[in-house]
Amino acid sequence: MDVDSVKTALQLCELFTSLDNNDLDVLMENGEVKQLPRGKILYMKGAKSDDTFCLIVSGCVNVVAKDGHVVKEIGESEVLGEVALSNPYQIRTVTVIAKEPTEILEWNINHIKEKIPGLWKKLLKLAWKKMSDYYEE
Repeated sequence: MDVDSVKTALQLCELFTSLDNNDLDVLMENGEVKQLPRGKILYMKGAKSDDTFCLIVSGCVNVVAKDGHVVKEIGESEVLGEVALSNPYQIRTVTVIAKEPTEILEWNINHIKEKIPGLWKKLLKLAWKKMSDYYEE
């Protein structure tokens, strides 16, 4: 993991722009870096969320509909997985697959709620904003 690229991705992410350096350090210290090869499923629609969400540090992923078409491409400095955390069943609402080799920083929301309490409300707002992007009948 390149610490500078992780910090840059955090700073460029809309969700984290108002955080100070101490909060960014908390995010870096509490996140788990994962490398996803091309074609790896990150989140599967209908699976339990395991209380996790992530930030794409490098690369990109595709949000894929039931019929296999790409609904949206998500790239560097974007958060995903927050929608599942906002629903009462904690179930993934979409399938997300690495379009290319991708590095993510993944967190457990319960750790983040304790350390950066205000971030939870922002995460919920982001989730509801994105819901319309992923809704499929």
